[in-house]
Amino acid sequence: PTVTSFIKVYLLKRRATTSTSTENRKLSQIEAESEKPAYENTFDDYLEMFIQLGYVILFSAAYPIAAFWALLNNVLEIRVDGFKLVNGIQRPFIKRVENIGFWEDAFEVLSVISIIVNCALIGIRGQVGRWFPNSTSGQQILFVIGMEHIFLTMKFVISRSIPDIPAWVEVARMKERYNRFQTLKGVESFARTARITGKLRKRADEARERLSNTQLANSDSHLKEE
Repeated sequence: PTVTSFIKVYLLKRRATTSTSTENRKLSQIEAESEKPAYENTFDDYLEMFIQLGYVILFSAAYPIAAFWALLNNVLEIRVDGFKLVNGIQRPFIKRVENIGFWEDAFEVLSVISIIVNCALIGIRGQVGRWFPNSTSGQQILFVIGMEHIFLTMKFVISRSIPDIPAWVEVARMKERYNRFQTLKGVESFARTARITGKLRKRADEARERLSNTQLANSDSHLKEE
């Protein structure tokens, strides 16, 4: 769909610039984006990253260099996705969210499974037997299970020790919240002052009107006495 949209937009721009009409105008951005496919959601992008992460961490014991190839792919993927979002599809609408939703739980489960799978791969390949030649099969299994529990404990300790929101981000949010509060406070005080000023002005106008009415009444009474 992205390639098709590129072709359609190119043909429309060519038709607009080579038109024989008196008004030779360029194709506007809205007209160009109307021929592009709409950006549906982030599911496909997250799914792609989820599958790639699964290949890297589930089988890292069998192919450790997979992380390097994944890094190169992600460096290129950033530019490709950026080009797609800017030129290949309609401009997406921004939605503010608290987190990445259920994908956070999916990545969490995948990380736990990866520890179990890699420890099992180490045990199956006989790596423990080469480390401890005099150990029995039961001791090797116990060693793999103990290593798995150690890695799981380290994983949960690290995930709990690192905050979800960095300290500098929290400080920036508190500063923004404080500035917003001060701005609202200034607006409220200005509105309160404006209301008080309006009431005083209204009372002054009423007093001035009563004074003028009193003066007119006194002048009428003087004219009647004469």
